Amino acid sequence: MTALDDAIADYTTRFGDRLRRTEHRQIELYTKKKKLTFAEETDAPALPCLFGAATAFMLLDGHLEAENEEALEGKTGWQRYLALPRITAIDKLLAEIHRILRILRTVMVHKSGRLEVKDGIVVARCTVNRCAVALHITPVGLNLLESAVAWFLDSRRQPYGDAYVEAMLSQHFTDIVAEIKRFADEDRILYQFRPRAFFNRHYRFDCDNPKHRIDGDCLRIEIGPLYADPVRHPIDFFVAVDEVLHIVPAEALTDGAIALTDLPRWRARTPDGQTLPAHLRTRFGRETMIAGLPMW
Repeated sequence: MTALDDAIADYTTRFGDRLRRTEHRQIELYTKKKKLTFAEETDAPALPCLFGAATAFMLLDGHLEAENEEALEGKTGWQRYLALPRITAIDKLLAEIHRILRILRTVMVHKSGRLEVKDGIVVARCTVNRCAVALHITPVGLNLLESAVAWFLDSRRQPYGDAYVEAMLSQHFTDIVAEIKRFADEDRILYQFRPRAFFNRHYRFDCDNPKHRIDGDCLRIEIGPLYADPVRHPIDFFVAVDEVLHIVPAEALTDGAIALTDLPRWRARTPDGQTLPAHLRTRFGRETMIAGLPMW
């Protein structure tokens, strides 16, 4: 490697959190033996730092305790997980994310905790109260766990309603489970969910001026054929109906329409039903057109 290669590698390491880089995840279409060969590593594989996962656990646990102080008071470990509320889909998703992170946090602080990398898989295990707990997960899965917690906690200051938060968390959790190769704790089986539909968590397009109309018992949004594919163009439509703002994702539409009875699920979380937080202003920049001014 040249000095320039080293400089680029160092730059991405130091400032990678500000970059929009491609996420690479393994997919197995068939049950076959691996056929790729790799160069021998000159050094032992670097162990992942669990500080991020432990911090994510602490922040999520603190949030859940603040929201459910009486239910969680005096409870620790497995009993604390069992006491978490499971009323809504968001509650259930957060409980399982908390459960996975609990293993990583326990491995980090417990004297019997062991952490190693085997064939590209992070292996975390320990014994707590005569119970063997273990998590085999890819490095991408570790990052997704932290990302899910960060996105959820940040959503508290965002205008997205519960249906939107549920869709985003559900997609995060689906992808996290796909990165887990083995899981074991007091209950042995990780609870899994059937997502309502695929939801693009990688990127979203914001549309604040969609053409729309009430068509019978539906709200219909005009989407040209170029943007009709919600997988390729995951658009969030900011639509005001009866002076109430809604954030409707393309994934919630069927042929460009959504039933009026389903519309309240996507109501924006704002103080007056319309006004968005100030920090979102930069996402909706638009040049003011002046008649007669030449284009550059």
